[in-house]
Amino acid sequence: MTQNIEELYKERVSEKVVAGVLELICSVPNKRDKPHSGDLEGRFDFWFDGGACIVMTGWYRYEFRNGVVTDVGSCVPALSVTIRFPDGRRVDIQQKQRKNQA
Repeated sequence: MTQNIEELYKERVSEKVVAGVLELICSVPNKRDKPHSGDLEGRFDFWFDGGACIVMTGWYRYEFRNGVVTDVGSCVPALSVTIRFPDGRRVDIQQKQRKNQA
């Protein structure tokens, strides 16, 4: 069974989309402690333009207005990010530890 190249790439998440999620996490535009009108509703620890965040021991969960949910590990020495899209696609970013140099 063969698939054409378009079918193979149909479910691929673009670098631009991933970079946009990472940029929001990094910049947290207009971060605030209380929601404004039109912000996501729920038990969040802070809100920002485009989403809100829950701070848990060891990780942050960012929920975005477009339905994307991103978990960022915060208590490990290596970066760990999981981005889940409303359509079921998922991107994992995991920092690998350096190998010991002999």
